[in-house]
Amino acid sequence: MNFEFKLPDIGEGLVEGEIVKWFVKAGDAVRENDPLAAVLTDKAEVEVPSPKTGTIVKLFGKPGEKVKVHSPLVLIEVAGNETAPAAKAAAVLAAPLVRKLAKDKGLDLARVAGSGPQGRVLAGDLEAAPSSGGVKATPAVKALAAALGVDLSRVKATGPGGRVAEIDVRAAAKAQAKAVVSSAGDIRTPFVGIRRKIAEKMSASKHTVADVTHVDECDMTALLALRDELKPQAAKRGVKLTFLPFILKALTKALQEFADFNSSLDEAAGELVVKRYYNVGIAVAAPQGLVVPNIKNADSKDIFGLAAEIAALAETVRATKIEGAALQGGTITITNIGPLGGLYANPIVNHPEVAILALMKLQKRPVVRDGRVAIRDMMNLCLSFDHRVVDGADAAQFMNTLIRHLENPRTLL
Repeated sequence: MNFEFKLPDIGEGLVEGEIVKWFVKAGDAVRENDPLAAVLTDKAEVEVPSPKTGTIVKLFGKPGEKVKVHSPLVLIEVAGNETAPAAKAAAVLAAPLVRKLAKDKGLDLARVAGSGPQGRVLAGDLEAAPSSGGVKATPAVKALAAALGVDLSRVKATGPGGRVAEIDVRAAAKAQAKAVVSSAGDIRTPFVGIRRKIAEKMSASKHTVADVTHVDECDMTALLALRDELKPQAAKRGVKLTFLPFILKALTKALQEFADFNSSLDEAAGELVVKRYYNVGIAVAAPQGLVVPNIKNADSKDIFGLAAEIAALAETVRATKIEGAALQGGTITITNIGPLGGLYANPIVNHPEVAILALMKLQKRPVVRDGRVAIRDMMNLCLSFDHRVVDGADAAQFMNTLIRHLENPRTLL
């Protein structure tokens, strides 16, 4: 019995997804929850698992093509009806030796095109037939192949039992990176997947949002001291404590005082929608591109809870296991550029949100305190905001409130 699996709604409000990579092909055997395809949603690649155990009959769509939600994605011959495949195989014209060869190769004779008289399957036909066993690879290797754009069915396996190993995928990626070079020396590669989706989102934001960036500096000395004080408690909870959870906490406190920064503009209705929840997005650099999952109800979590959730989200994104729900419903975004360096950035607002905060390089600088020069741990904060919704004076007051909490970090506990 064939089961037509339709693309599910893997993200709130999702209407379509772009096929980035197939993990299977026609003829492959799959088990329930095996990954079928990597599908690009709003800003992330999400693995779509198989809902059934069976054999892949047909794939609907090629990499780079878009599929509407609730449209056919895969046709699966469902396992469990043992008599139907057996009856089909018995009806195929083939010699006993050919049947034995097909069994040894794991081939379904009913799926092999016969070239002999009256469609008889010959031994040579088996060589051209796809194996029903599928590509042997661990989920981690399949995810790596998806991130690097490697077709596992074309990779030469060197692992035990014909399994595709990580080194095989990386070698294949290196080989296919030798893209077609024109006579002028230009290299052309397909602009697809998450890179194209990011381009679409950024272009839409720049064409819609009247963005302005406000910059100020923050003295992080007291916050770093408090973080060091709390590190033993964090270690007992199995949490690595960075300064980022403190910034999230301070941000939610500032948002509670300046609600318009936690809103979105419904242009169709002509209404400003102020959110009653605080879902803070965090930009994470993943192998497939920039992804922005968000921490739900960040205001309700303490410093240790935020630290644990930040680490878990980052790990999930980098392992390409992020779920669509984690990418939906954000109300404001943080991007931490500081570890890479830089004193100033002009981050693009993650529309339909109203603001995005960029954290710049943390460094020791000489500053004047109480009439004396002191060396302090300083960080620049860059707040881009939608000037259609909030004014420059609002941004200055919002940033002052944020910095006040960061420079007095015990208010965050």
